[in-house]
Amino acid sequence: MKDLPLRRGQLVTTFGPGSLVVSPEGETAIIGALDKWYYDKHGNRLNSLHEYEVQEPRLKSLLKVNKLFLPPDFRSGSQYRGEGNAIQQTNTDVYIPLLRFPTWHYCPKCKTLYQLPLSSRTSWYHCRECNKLTKMIQVPFVIVCEHGHISDFPWREWVHKNENTLCEGTLKLVSTGGTTLDSLKVECSCGKDRSLKGIMIKNKGDKQNNKSALSVMLNEEDEKEYTCPGTKPWYGSLEEKDECSAYPVAVLKNSINVYFPVKVSAIHIPGDRSAEIEYLINLFEKRGITSSLLETHETMNGKVEFIKKLCPPEISDYTDSDIERAIIYIQQGDISQEQENNQSEWIEHQLREKEFETLSEEVDHSENLKVLKEWQCNEIDETDIRTFFSKVNRVTKLKETIVFTGFNRLKTNIEHLNIFEIREGRKLLFKDPDAPENNWLPAYKVYGEGIFFTLNTERLKIWEEQPSVREYYKKYLERYRNSKRFIDSSIYNPRFVLLHTLSHILINELSLTCGYNTASIRERLYLHETQSGVLIYTSSGDSDGTFGGLVRMGLTKNFFSVVYRALEKAKWCSSDPVCTEIGMSLGQGLNRLNGAACHSCAYLPETSCELQNLSLDRSLLIDQEIGFFNTI
Repeated sequence: MKDLPLRRGQLVTTFGPGSLVVSPEGETAIIGALDKWYYDKHGNRLNSLHEYEVQEPRLKSLLKVNKLFLPPDFRSGSQYRGEGNAIQQTNTDVYIPLLRFPTWHYCPKCKTLYQLPLSSRTSWYHCRECNKLTKMIQVPFVIVCEHGHISDFPWREWVHKNENTLCEGTLKLVSTGGTTLDSLKVECSCGKDRSLKGIMIKNKGDKQNNKSALSVMLNEEDEKEYTCPGTKPWYGSLEEKDECSAYPVAVLKNSINVYFPVKVSAIHIPGDRSAEIEYLINLFEKRGITSSLLETHETMNGKVEFIKKLCPPEISDYTDSDIERAIIYIQQGDISQEQENNQSEWIEHQLREKEFETLSEEVDHSENLKVLKEWQCNEIDETDIRTFFSKVNRVTKLKETIVFTGFNRLKTNIEHLNIFEIREGRKLLFKDPDAPENNWLPAYKVYGEGIFFTLNTERLKIWEEQPSVREYYKKYLERYRNSKRFIDSSIYNPRFVLLHTLSHILINELSLTCGYNTASIRERLYLHETQSGVLIYTSSGDSDGTFGGLVRMGLTKNFFSVVYRALEKAKWCSSDPVCTEIGMSLGQGLNRLNGAACHSCAYLPETSCELQNLSLDRSLLIDQEIGFFNTI
């Protein structure tokens, strides 16, 4: 496959191993497995990876991995050659592996199908029918299954209506004119032909059996259903296959359900360490001192002396004991034993419990997290919108570490994530996940700013106990159970939907006033058990962070006017009365998991929402009977 430029952040958030990426020329490739990420163009693995290591001990401990690494950046070796052609810069000519997929192509003139190897760097191929070199076009379909496999569409098996066919005739993909799959058919030189009608139907007949139309229809004479071939082309081979009993579905190769990355993120938390230890940890990060680098010294004294040599003169003001404590944190982290043992709890809950506590207080001794107290409720006033909130803090600087843990196909299935899901996800990312050198995950760091607020807990409890609210929310929970989705314990309280919806309407309003577009503002929800807070923030890959436009809107004089305008706009949707009436009676959106919420009023771009635009309902905010803010 030709070289294709990708940003580091994309390799963690969008185009991880197993994903399909399209080049400017329209060619599609699949990102290779993590086993081959840190190799140069000669096939040699890099000797040292410490410059790529990310320091986030909380995430390493919870995810049970030894290391977190940034995706490699590309440095052309020719630019770093000095006199005598000696390379002056390390880690040059490092590529992320790209493999051609789907491998089936067709001639644009005669429509003959050809299968090119995964390693082919060009789509130019000699067409036997036309008898000339031709730039082939990749077929538009692949097949995927819910276990993460992706395979070429079975063209030969489909046209012969037999997955065990022995015919080796020439295939053609012919269009008879039209815009539906009925107009596309496969022809074989043996005389067989078959249209592609129905290949993308996910459920054939009874929805409970989960059989795709492709599985049911492929074998015509044999009653056996066609099952997934179990191919993992991102491993570098089409021959190595898993045994898989899932029923595959044909999808367009650029369809959104081909790849759903699963990520875990954490805000940097200073913890209970002293200002001295915090300073040393930040100094180590700036100087590129990682746990990998420290492992080159066996004794603690050796590590301390090594750091003293790398960090003069700043290190001279600190004792060896301080340096040792900072080293221990970098290598082991500070996760409690209780968190270590609780492997079944949702990973995000464990991460956010400490974040919520930290963001609720003022933080000024850390370079990676600065929180300023802005406003706190002291007394209740039923007519004052501010007393619906408990506190508002301005986060003038934050560092977020995003870790790529795996992916899904066909469905997101990321409402919960525990150690078991992490282990299963790593099996898809590595060809050999049990190898000692593969005990790591890719990560990316972003810096930014935000506004953190919590709602008044006493008012929330009173509101949630109202009979009208509980009766209304009971129907909502019933729809959620019928959807057979994972139900987190926090969703049993109406505040779950209330806070999520409030976050959305505030982001929409803030985007009009703070200088950032909606897609660049994100939410981080703290909704578990006693938590009732939201962090609205923006971030970038630049270590200097962002421009301050969002955090400025967290000032008391600005924030509550934004809240008031957002609630006023939430009272009416351009799709009303349909949006409100259908939302309150039947529900709407995917699996009817939303109330009064749609693209015209409460939805956000995919990059902004944590819950895929589900669990939203304006009625819980502003309805005259059940709305939390109905007195405004």
